[in-house]
Amino acid sequence: MVSKAKLLLIPCSGEETAELAKDIADVLRVDLNLGDQVEILFSHIADDIEKGTPKDNRHPLVCDFFADSEAQVDIGRNDLKDVIRGRDVFLVEHLLTPDRRIFENSDQTVHVNDHIALARGILDVINNPTNNVEPLQTTLIAPYITYVRSHSVDWYTEQGFYQANTLQGFIRDFVSSGLNRLITIDPHSERVAEIAQKNGLNYHPVNPFQSGRSINPYKLGLSSNAARKVMNNLRPFHDRFIKLREELKEEDKEHLYVVSVDDGTEKRVENFAERCFQDLPPEEVYQRVIYFDKKRESYDGTKSKIKHFSQINENNIDKQGTYIIIDDMYASGGTAQKIAEYLKRNGAKRVEVWTSHAVTMPQQYEKGNNREYIDRLVCLDTIPHGSKLNAEYVKASAYLLAAEVYKAHQKMMSSR
Repeated sequence: MVSKAKLLLIPCSGEETAELAKDIADVLRVDLNLGDQVEILFSHIADDIEKGTPKDNRHPLVCDFFADSEAQVDIGRNDLKDVIRGRDVFLVEHLLTPDRRIFENSDQTVHVNDHIALARGILDVINNPTNNVEPLQTTLIAPYITYVRSHSVDWYTEQGFYQANTLQGFIRDFVSSGLNRLITIDPHSERVAEIAQKNGLNYHPVNPFQSGRSINPYKLGLSSNAARKVMNNLRPFHDRFIKLREELKEEDKEHLYVVSVDDGTEKRVENFAERCFQDLPPEEVYQRVIYFDKKRESYDGTKSKIKHFSQINENNIDKQGTYIIIDDMYASGGTAQKIAEYLKRNGAKRVEVWTSHAVTMPQQYEKGNNREYIDRLVCLDTIPHGSKLNAEYVKASAYLLAAEVYKAHQKMMSSR
């Protein structure tokens, strides 16, 4: 019989990240029946530490920044040996927090690289051989993975234009810090899997556009009675599609369409359409999909056009139609706005944008909140924005990530 090992969650920072870690722990303990096998080690900022606390074996975990914004990670031997050693360790970190301040009452925000530095700092103290900690595995849980935009390297190279492969460096650096596994939601680039494999990193992407038919509840240790609640939370966009049909007037329910904005979204959109329109024969399913091609020809110039095989074009836009633009990322909304404008000018009744990651930065809020042609933005809660982004948030990250944590942990346990 395989002995039970503790699963330890460590949020690398506070605020929304600590809340996410607590939510993941709740799902694992209650819904996925791991109970007291799940523990959390919370980090502190330096100002929370009582004055005069000695830097010795009893010192708690500190994840903070020095005055010059350099990352600071400190921990006493007791936590390393008594809490972390022998555990299956999962670091939780939002790698993008557009509005989080690096210090209270400061205008400076926490940068992507600051989050990465905190996570790598914890990995360093855990995996430093002189500390003799020896966790079972170390995993990074990142709802949104950064450095995925340099993914069109081959296409640009053909044009004589070269990009730094920042994704390669991102993964290589984490592996060199001792990371064994990476869990993330809907990564922008398929190259992540390829680079992870080359570097010996176990990679666990989560598809939020999946339907219940693609999820095996028994892999999550669920009985048929307990499966329904968990399963509904693991298919957020499929569930949102059902709710959208319920919102629409009766005469509009059968006038729903999905939009692929480029080659990168095509497979995702087709799989989603196959599940959402499963009552239709295959040839009619693809009559509900409009296919665009997009090329970013300069920093400020993107061209989109309908693909030649698309069964929907400017001549047959449904005047009663609600069109759902599906994409993994939404920043200023430039691409989505152009396509929404095209659809509206050709008669579409309503256009929505459904995205996994709203990567909108403060300087992009004005453009990102433009609703002249986009009627609604629906996104997952992978990136904390507060109320500054005009969007409907689907709270699904904790469930999506917890399910993948469960599978990774069980796989590791069964191989011991």
